[in-house]
Amino acid sequence: MSNQLDTRFLSSVKNGMRILRLFKRGQDELSVTEIAKNLNLPKSTAHRLITTMVNEGFLSKNPNTNRYRLGLSLLSLGGVIFSHRDLYIEAQPVLKRLVDQLGETAHICLLEHDEVVYFVRTECKDSSRLLTQMGRKSPFHCTSEGLAILAFQPEKTVKKLLSKNLYAYTPYTITDNDSLKDELTKIKKSGYALSRDQFYEGFVGIAAPIRDFNGSVTSAISVIGPTSRITEDRYSYFIKHITNAAKEVSNLLGFYG
Repeated sequence: MSNQLDTRFLSSVKNGMRILRLFKRGQDELSVTEIAKNLNLPKSTAHRLITTMVNEGFLSKNPNTNRYRLGLSLLSLGGVIFSHRDLYIEAQPVLKRLVDQLGETAHICLLEHDEVVYFVRTECKDSSRLLTQMGRKSPFHCTSEGLAILAFQPEKTVKKLLSKNLYAYTPYTITDNDSLKDELTKIKKSGYALSRDQFYEGFVGIAAPIRDFNGSVTSAISVIGPTSRITEDRYSYFIKHITNAAKEVSNLLGFYG
């Protein structure tokens, strides 16, 4: 009996992986019938697998077409940047609304090795020339998005990253380990990170962590703009909307803590 259950379980896992492989450029949405036909599965079996994958966040259903596409929980599988943005389509309206509310460019970023990678970017109308294009990498220790993610990583990860030689990009860049540890403690307590003049003079970034369905911080939402527009008296307004947006994307990833 146990062997039968194991065989059935492995078959379901294999078919789930086969379903994920069906999605590719030019074929970003599929119906139950199309999935069943492509994999030579009974429609009832395909529907059962799809339902499980939707519940876990690996697939999502487009309410306008009743077809399925890749879900945001795939972001939790190691910080891979895909060659297209279809995977993050559910988060894009959140970013768009944030840009409309704050009037500044917004990003979703993740920490890959010892750098921040920008993989979604929504520009404001009066966008300053920032080097934050999709796929670009920036240092973790002097960007709000890097600090917002790092603050919630295991102690071993934090220790490893802070042991590196940290470059001072401006006179205001914090490179001292003790000061950075204190900053990470504050971020973990407050739920947001703020970096001013540390990577680019004259610019400020505010970021909040995004959690996946396990509660792990996999990425962050950040808003970056010139200090002439993001002034200190507006910080609390920005923080409120950025942290709310981060919670909304966390919910899309399946986190309901």
